[in-house]
Amino acid sequence: MSGGTKYLLVALPTHISLSNDHDEALTALRSAVTTDYGTTFPFQIPTFKIGSLDALVQQADDLAKLSNDSQAVVGRVGESLESLLEGDQEKIDQQKNVNDSM
Repeated sequence: MSGGTKYLLVALPTHISLSNDHDEALTALRSAVTTDYGTTFPFQIPTFKIGSLDALVQQADDLAKLSNDSQAVVGRVGESLESLLEGDQEKIDQQKNVNDSM
């Protein structure tokens, strides 16, 4: 009875080889894993334009905080506008225009 195909994804630092070269690290891994135990293939991970994954996650968190803060400020401005214009919806709608659009 066959157990099926199993895959194992391994991430290794390039410093397992003396030159810190990606290809040399893969060669070192291939020499350690013989064909009796499996076959090794490189798996390319795209580089982020922003830098590291940590930097991307940090910027996503910062963006969420800024979005929440912006919504709170806009809400307060809307409440102030409603109070100043004494609830006159037509005047409020006229004041909500930014660059001639709502």
